[in-house]
Amino acid sequence: MSRSIAARPTPWKTVLLVCGKCSRKLHGGFGAKREDTLRTALGAALKQRGRRREVRIVETRCMGICPKKAVTALNASHPGHLLTVPKGTDAAEVLAALVDAAPRPEGEAAIGG
Repeated sequence: MSRSIAARPTPWKTVLLVCGKCSRKLHGGFGAKREDTLRTALGAALKQRGRRREVRIVETRCMGICPKKAVTALNASHPGHLLTVPKGTDAAEVLAALVDAAPRPEGEAAIGG
């Protein structure tokens, strides 16, 4: 007996993908003490904005763009806009590039606004 495919609602408005292989190579490199992964730093920055539940950050396998001393990341809604984020970049700056600057449907607010 097969089950039918079912859709389920989520609170997420945005899904961000962060390369786990790049993150492991850097051994941290983000956050105030430069000890956090990019995923952790982005989550903390979103929490400060009070928007953590609206954005899902998923650590993926290798995306095939292996930058030196950087992490590959993208907004899943805009796969043509892939970023290589240098070690030490402020999480707010990364969110601005991934979420705030990403094209949105008319009338939809930016994550910081």
